Amino acid sequence: MKKNIRNLIISVLAFIILILAASLAYNSLKDRNAEVAYKPELKVPVTIETTETVPELPAVPAPEPQAVTVSAAAPAPDQDIAEPQAEPAPEPKMPDIPLTRLDGTKTSFDAVRQGKPVVINYFASWCPPCKQELPYFLKAYEKYKDQVAFIFIDSLDGSRETEATIKAFVKDFPFTGPVYFDDGIFAYMFQTTSLPTTVFFASDGTVVSGHLGLVSEEVLIKSIEAILP
Repeated sequence: MKKNIRNLIISVLAFIILILAASLAYNSLKDRNAEVAYKPELKVPVTIETTETVPELPAVPAPEPQAVTVSAAAPAPDQDIAEPQAEPAPEPKMPDIPLTRLDGTKTSFDAVRQGKPVVINYFASWCPPCKQELPYFLKAYEKYKDQVAFIFIDSLDGSRETEATIKAFVKDFPFTGPVYFDDGIFAYMFQTTSLPTTVFFASDGTVVSGHLGLVSEEVLIKSIEAILP
């Protein structure tokens, strides 16, 4: 009898420990997928190749050096001269990167946004937090699409994500927003390997804010409201 009671107690304790371990694992996973606000920075402008030839301009002889006459009103060398304040560097603007629609037709960042503020969501169909936040984005897309351009860039890697997998996902989800490929340009420019990654742009193309990981509906709406004209 005592042996049975002891075994029962051991079983109950083991079950409690198992529940605690599962709870800790869940909280750890939840924290790992939590959103992280960050200020995205453009690494380098992307050079778009062109086939146009630029005519070579004739060489212009350099002007001969000339003596500089110092005015009598100029301050003496030992006087302090106020240096002009350097103007802050302008915020970098998103280049007009090429984009490809799911049907293979070509467009670009500027052609899609048409002077509107922009939300870029970088995602993949196999990514759990991407799929978790997509309903928020699609709801926001339906509400703000006349005021804000939404660009969903698929992380096409040819292995986990192929054209076939993303097209099937868009059909089955269903996905109502515009999806594009960009040959990895966005991830390179913003130096991100996080899925999902979301960046918000003002109407002039400058970066306003960004998030790494899953974005809550509340944060998404606040970020969109912040870029509205």
